[in-house]
Amino acid sequence: MQGVHLESLSTLNYRNLAPCTLSFPAGVTGVFGENGAGKTNLLEAAYLALTGLSDVTRLEQLVQSGEGEAYVRADLESGGSLSIQEVGLGRGRRQLKVDGVRVRTGDLPRGSAVWIRPEDSDLVFGSPSGRRSFLDALLSRLSARYAQQLARYDRTVSQRNAALRSGEEWAMHVWDDALVKLGTDIMLFRRRALTRLSELAMEANTALGSRKALALSLTESTTPETYAEDLKGRRAEELARGSTVTGPHRDDLALTLGGFPASEYASRGEGRTIALALRRAELELLSERFGEKPVLLIDDFSAELDPARRAFLLDLAASVPQAIVTGTERAPGAALTLRAHAGRFTPEPQETRTPEDLSPDSQEVGA
Repeated sequence: MQGVHLESLSTLNYRNLAPCTLSFPAGVTGVFGENGAGKTNLLEAAYLALTGLSDVTRLEQLVQSGEGEAYVRADLESGGSLSIQEVGLGRGRRQLKVDGVRVRTGDLPRGSAVWIRPEDSDLVFGSPSGRRSFLDALLSRLSARYAQQLARYDRTVSQRNAALRSGEEWAMHVWDDALVKLGTDIMLFRRRALTRLSELAMEANTALGSRKALALSLTESTTPETYAEDLKGRRAEELARGSTVTGPHRDDLALTLGGFPASEYASRGEGRTIALALRRAELELLSERFGEKPVLLIDDFSAELDPARRAFLLDLAASVPQAIVTGTERAPGAALTLRAHAGRFTPEPQETRTPEDLSPDSQEVGA
């Protein structure tokens, strides 16, 4: 299967990165250096340029200190055609362009990148809102309609909450009708998508060597069949709290390992394995949906102390047409290696093995 190819990435005034344009070959690009050298910021800039997405609270956090604006650009090949994607950032605003024409986030190739991070363990041990955000972000990339319905639903919840805080009980039937229609669409789509997501996550969990079965399910606050009645039944509570307490915005992606809630019973290592399984499932779902492999971004592979998970990450990087892998040490087998230092990235010569390295008398770690 062919994949998206990030030919080059340009940045200006982005976090601690020096202004630069970096070219990336097919295969694995390894980026290594000390902590704080800019490795994660490079992957963050690549993900933003490829997808238009960022999980920062305020966009100005991405702008270099002392500057008013920042800019990232991706030159990429997707679906057999070349394009230039640009993202301009300022205080509270984000401007996207494809080939010089302004677009919305949903107009960018939705299957262009997957980012694996050490922080992904929060998907297991963090709050339901984090797991829900993961699911909604993935489904929004799989379906433009889902993204549209979710945005409308969120706006409706906000407007309904304002009416609840104002005590406008008389207006509830108007908001309820819209909420039930949009919320039902969201719940049904989540249920359908979860079937395949669960299969892929379970397969990846097994491939990672886990002996405990991983299961994914939805913990729902209501159902499509009972949504309207549940809203009416909790009307007094909602008026007292000034917020909508029933609906898909309150649901959770439940993760169980060996039949027990992973957030409570999984070890840290097991939680990391589950998080990797979820990202592998994301990669496969996007590949199936769009017919090409995303660019794979792996942050700090060397943080994995478990040999099985480290090998899984490196094998996964080698299995896709293009990957960028960061760490405090070199990524083995990289087609290109960059050394990171103070926000700058310098190509390094590839490591070669001498005949002495291959002799029986050589002392090799792990041999």
